[in-house]
Formats: sequence, C-alpha cells, structure tokens
Amino acid sequence: MNSNIDPRPCPHNLNLTGPAPPATLPELPFVYTLTIRQQPLAARACGFGERDRRVIDPPPILQLRTTDRVTGAPAADHNAMFALHCTLLHESTDKDETQASPGGPEMPATRKLMGTLVASPYPAKDEHGVAGTFFVFPDLSCRNPGKHRLHFKLLRIDPMNMTKGAVHGAVASVVTDIFDVYPAKDFPGMRASSALLKALRRQGLNVGVKKGSEARKGKGKKGGKGGSDEDEDDDEDEASDEENAVRAGGDTVSGEGGEFAAKVAAVASANVSRQGKTKKRRRRNS
Repeated sequence: MNSNIDPRPCPHNLNLTGPAPPATLPELPFVYTLTIRQQPLAARACGFGERDRRVIDPPPILQLRTTDRVTGAPAADHNAMFALHCTLLHESTDKDETQASPGGPEMPATRKLMGTLVASPYPAKDEHGVAGTFFVFPDLSCRNPGKHRLHFKLLRIDPMNMTKGAVHGAVASVVTDIFDVYPAKDFPGMRASSALLKALRRQGLNVGVKKGSEARKGKGKKGGKGGSDEDEDDDEDEASDEENAVRAGGDTVSGEGGEFAAKVAAVASANVSRQGKTKKRRRRNS
C-alpha cells in the first residue's frame, strides 16, 4: 500500500469537475417582445475621424411590449431597469462583426459599428397617438461597405440585485432586415424623417429631423442654397417658437382688440427668436 495516499475522505465542497456552471435566471412573470417600428435601410461608409461619420438612415426605432406570462394581458414591469444593446451582424450568418479582428498580435482591434450602441427606454406616443415604450438609435455608423444587419438585445437589470457577480441576462432580442452600406460616391442620400420620429421629437426626444436629399435638391433648383440638416432643425424650431408665441399671446391678452395685440406680440417674439438663431448660424458658418 502506498503510504503517500491521504486516507482522509474528500471534502464535499471540492470541485473536481472544473468551473461551476453559470447561474441561470429565474423565470420572470412577464414576456418581453421587441418590435422594429423603423428598419435601417442604408448608410454611407464612414472613416476613422469623428467629422467623417455618417449615421445609418433612417435611425432604427424599436418598441417594447410587456405582457403577463399567464394571462397574456398588457403589463408593466416597474421593478426593473432596461437597456437595449446593438451589435452588427453579417448579412447571412449570426457572426458578430461589431469589432474587426486586429491585423497583428500587437495591433489594437478596431470597431466596425461606431456611435452609441446602447439606448434607454423612452415612454411616448407614436404618430397615431398610441402610448408605448420606444428605443431610438440615431447615432449609429458603419465603417465597412457591404450588406449588414443589426442585432438588438434587451437587458433587464434588477436594481435589488446589483451585487458583484450578479447575472442580468437578455430577456428579448430581434434582428433587422438587411441594409446596404455604400461607399461615399455611391450613397443615394438621406431620406426624410418619418412621422414616428417627428412625433417622438415633439414629445421631447433629443433627435434631429431631416427633410431628405430630394427636398434639398428641389430647394436648390429654385435659386436657394440647399441647407444642412442643422438648418432644417432650426427652421422647424422657428416655426414652433412662432406657434408657441401665438398661443401665449392668445392666453394672456383679452378684451377688445386683444386678438390683434396677441398677433403683434406673437410676431415680435418670433422675430426676436429668429434673429438670435440667425446670429448663431452665422457664427457657426464663419
């Protein structure tokens, strides 16, 4: 008998089969469904500089629907936080192409998908006045020409389980249709913003709206210089300022001649706002 063998029994907590299996998430009482309300259609391949970035058009918009797992009725999960994460996929496989492989052992990896890859939920009403929870990705850019897809994963974060080693897995996922990323010389141009995006912007979402390349070309043919996307946003802001001034004037002025005084006050307020924005635009262009 070999005297070097330890005769003591093996402790029960000793792991002899390798690392412990990953923790599994408990079944939640809700079912989470992601619907793509606005598909990405095209993009212009961007370079490595921040000034050369061109966003994917139109920006992807997704809607989250939460239902009870038993009854299937609409429900709300108030005990969790949500985040939607985006990755870049190959057109026909599930290969993640968000980050390109480095060219050498000492070379850093480069990202193919640029911009803000995570979005927070935004409760609002759509273009038809129906309330919902939306995720908008207005700052995505792709470096490589070709055909791609976007993969979105919904992460549910339990604020009561924020300890080290806690598992917060994906509770829903969805993949977009295939979209084209064009070289700069072949890019067909930006499209006009959808009614859904405009509706979300009117409710406070910080995103720009565009009139589209065709509208700018038509404006240039009439003798005016086609404005940039920032100019289009300024024009829309000026219109909204004038509308707000009319409402404010109508609410504060009453009595005989009040309607005329309200219009005068509205025009004066709109002119002051427009002059200030014109000065800002001139300083930006100089």
